[in-house]
Amino acid sequence: MATKKTSRGGDAPSSSDAQAQPAPGGMGVYPGMMPGMAPGMVPGGMPGAMPGMAPGMPYGMGAGGMPGGVPGMAPGMMPGMAPGMMPGMMPGMGMPMGGNPMMAMMQMMQMMMGGMVAPPLDPSAIPFAGGAATAEAGAGLDADIIRPSLIADRIKTQEAVKLGSVLDLLCLTEDGKNALGGVPKGCTIALAGPPGKGKTRSALAGMARVAQGGQKVAFVIAEEGFHDEEGSGRDDLCSRMTKIGMAATQLDEETFAKEVLENVFVLESQYHKGQSWDDFVGKYRYLVERENIRFVVIDSLNMLDPTKNRTADNLSALKTYNHSKGITCICIGQIRDTGLPVGGEALQHTADVVFLIEEMSLGSKEQAEQWGGKYREKIDVISAVKSVTTPIFPHPIRVSREPGTGLMGVHAAQPADYAVLPAR
Repeated sequence: MATKKTSRGGDAPSSSDAQAQPAPGGMGVYPGMMPGMAPGMVPGGMPGAMPGMAPGMPYGMGAGGMPGGVPGMAPGMMPGMAPGMMPGMMPGMGMPMGGNPMMAMMQMMQMMMGGMVAPPLDPSAIPFAGGAATAEAGAGLDADIIRPSLIADRIKTQEAVKLGSVLDLLCLTEDGKNALGGVPKGCTIALAGPPGKGKTRSALAGMARVAQGGQKVAFVIAEEGFHDEEGSGRDDLCSRMTKIGMAATQLDEETFAKEVLENVFVLESQYHKGQSWDDFVGKYRYLVERENIRFVVIDSLNMLDPTKNRTADNLSALKTYNHSKGITCICIGQIRDTGLPVGGEALQHTADVVFLIEEMSLGSKEQAEQWGGKYREKIDVISAVKSVTTPIFPHPIRVSREPGTGLMGVHAAQPADYAVLPAR
């Protein structure tokens, strides 16, 4: 080794020898290196560190021109990772999203935020993901499987429940040549219209006639109290129902109480008393099954759900239960400013039968002459929107209301072109 004299008289190594000597940190340690670092490693936070590199990761050009000193290794890759893999991916997984690293990272972040390592399964598909039911596991499932070939009375003729109002003329016989002469028996019927048009009065009159025939009936009220026990002087619903029924049946009060009211049951279900839809269903089932009820009037279906968000769903559940018990049910409903019933088209699809009362504006002199009214006059008409078991009368029927009772009947000015059909 070459030496040179120093000012202190000692010998010092030459510059070429100093570059070859280890730094004071130990054998093979170079200036700027931390203890334990191998040659080529960059301390954390040092200039030149690539994004994603942890302290101590190798840096430098490796084989193939890739940083890291390992052939094919990209910045941020951990040992053992294959090209195209993202941090956190299981071995064998390639670059998703067509090799787009940004899309791959977004997908990985979504999976990590959801706490999943794979896209979630659609909840509606979960029941189909299991194995097929075996004979042992599926015991009892046959109860809901019907074989039409084994049913003896497959074909039936729709029967009618006579109410004695215009409602009897809206559904037709199978051949369409006659009115059915009543509402379809065993069906759930939605009767909707503006207030004060005779919906409740016509339904109560019909209920009285059914009860007079010996059938037990139920009146579900959700809009007001039934009987005023405080003596306020108000003509309460009990009084109005009795007077309407007496007029419809032509009976005096004593005979009406004995022949009609003995078969009438009233179920109060007002939401302001803290009663929910579930409470109503429990009481309704109890009454129907205990008393063998076969005809029901509900006034109104909308008020059983004050939010008016589940009217169609509630009607669907009620209809299914009524079918199982053979109940004819008239559900009185309200309409919105659009003219559609509360519950919208969903309610119309759900009910077996839909009757809709509307105000028709006579917008021309010809139309006024046709309907027996005055130009720009508004008249009340009722239409059958649908019936799943019968044909329907294809035209609107102009409605009149009987003095004293308010029952809906056919107006004398009903156009001859739209004449109602005789009952069978």
